[in-house]
Amino acid sequence: MEKKRRYFPAEFKRQAAERVETSGLSIMDVAAELGVHETQLRRWIRQFGKSG
Repeated sequence: MEKKRRYFPAEFKRQAAERVETSGLSIMDVAAELGVHETQLRRWIRQFGKSG
């Protein structure tokens, strides 16, 4: 069976990265809440966290 890639809009990624930085929650906690892998969330933080 073929796995389908999930698509996340840029705004979702930006908000996820922002949530980690402002909520005080760990990356693992936010990733679990959003249903994404921790590594993926770390990429979004690098991508959107500093560049806004």
